[in-house]
Amino acid sequence: MQLSLRNKTILGIAVIEASLLLLLVFTAVDFMRSTMNEGLVKRASTITALFATTAKSAVLSYDLASLEAYSNELMKNPDIAYVRVINSDNQILAQAGRRKLLASQFVPDERLNLVSDGVFDSYALISEAEHTYGQVQLGIDISSIESSIKKIQNWTSSIALIEMFLVALFSFVLGTYLTRHLQGLRQAAKEISKNVTSGEYTHSKIQIRGKDELTEVAEAFNKLVIILEQEHQRKETYQNELEVLNQTLERKVQERTSLLFERNTQLEQSNQDLHEAQQQLVQAEKMASVGQLAAGVAHEINNPISFVTSNLNSLRSYIDSYRQLSEQVVTLLSDEHVNINSIHIQNLQKTHKINDFCFLNDDTKDLLNESIEGLTRVKNIVKDLKQFSRADSDDKQRFDINNCVTTTLNMVNNQLKYHCTIEKNLNPVPKVLINVGKIIQVLTNLFINAGQAIHENGKITVSTRYHNNCVIVSIEDNGSGIEPRYIDKLFDPFFTTKEEGVGTGLGLSISYGIINDHNGELTVSSEINKGSCFCIILPTDENKKPSEEYIQ
Repeated sequence: MQLSLRNKTILGIAVIEASLLLLLVFTAVDFMRSTMNEGLVKRASTITALFATTAKSAVLSYDLASLEAYSNELMKNPDIAYVRVINSDNQILAQAGRRKLLASQFVPDERLNLVSDGVFDSYALISEAEHTYGQVQLGIDISSIESSIKKIQNWTSSIALIEMFLVALFSFVLGTYLTRHLQGLRQAAKEISKNVTSGEYTHSKIQIRGKDELTEVAEAFNKLVIILEQEHQRKETYQNELEVLNQTLERKVQERTSLLFERNTQLEQSNQDLHEAQQQLVQAEKMASVGQLAAGVAHEINNPISFVTSNLNSLRSYIDSYRQLSEQVVTLLSDEHVNINSIHIQNLQKTHKINDFCFLNDDTKDLLNESIEGLTRVKNIVKDLKQFSRADSDDKQRFDINNCVTTTLNMVNNQLKYHCTIEKNLNPVPKVLINVGKIIQVLTNLFINAGQAIHENGKITVSTRYHNNCVIVSIEDNGSGIEPRYIDKLFDPFFTTKEEGVGTGLGLSISYGIINDHNGELTVSSEINKGSCFCIILPTDENKKPSEEYIQ
């Protein structure tokens, strides 16, 4: 339910007044209760002290009759509920009053508000020369005090209710007076809202009366009405001009749309041509890498093929000797009248003497092992080339980057081993989601570049490590280095620091694009005549880029 300003004013004043009156009633009652409590405590203390003084002689002389008389005399006071005199051994010497109270256990009271049975219990010691001989216990009926407090509560509550009624009436009159001008403003605002919705701007001004703040608000409202009418007129003028302009604009939009469609078609064709050219450049760079690898791979394959061929020729001659021996043994075994001096035995002994079969047995085993090892080397080289050939595929898989480094080194080893040494520091790292062939292509470019930067007796250090959710591959050489002015241009297409005809200028650019497609970073640091270091940073979480600490 929405409250009006007048009702809010009445309610607010009523709440404030009620809070103040409740505080006043609580303070008055608490003050009265405190005053009565002090009077009651003093009266109980005085009565018990006087009675203890009066009964002291009777207690000392054990005069029970006098104690009974004193007790009965004290009970003539209408608010005394009971009295009891006991000795130091808690024996009752005399008592008078209500039996129910006398039968209950005595518990002294300290404050009026702590009394639960309607009787304020107090006591006084009967002592002489610092020696206690007994105790006086009595109870004072507080019903009259509680009645007085109740009357005061009712009286103050009645006054508070009457005052709240008067305040509410005053608030109603005051709220009505204050909100009378606001009603006119409210009605006028509703009319403006309705007219703005309907598009009509025939507003009536508010009649101004008085010279207070509401009058200033009414004057400002009337100025707002005038401004709205003026703005409406300007809006009508602008709308008419806009309709004329819109018709002209639609015609121009149609012309521009036709032109844009034509340009878009040309742009799509240019984009397609650019993509094809880019693919051709990537393929050209790959073929350049393949060409650089071809001689080394051919040499690596030719070595094992050569000694496998030589071993097979040796094995062929060994097999001829074994064939000759086996034919003679068969002939010997087929002769039923063989003797030790027969011609067959002599031929067999001659063959054994000519051929050292112990050597043939040992050498045959070595030749077979060497041949198998050579063919395994050829198989591994072909396997590495197959992984390199997968660079055209977009398939990715979880793969150990250390295997990629080992495979790449196997392929480029022949180009590096004659003028530099390879130092490997491959640490265990988690697998990353990569395109194996493309990563091998990047590593191939970096290893070949490092080898070309070294003239002789150089060293290439390749290391892997895992840090801060990233796998890092570092390729460092001690070659000629790169001039600082070229560092920012290294990854630009067609930029190269090599001699003409040595490089295409696309290797590092394509490598940078491949690593970027893996959501990683390719960084470089270099110093003239000391060498260069390229770092491949690949995140283990493919959806997150490496943190800024790596991109230096």
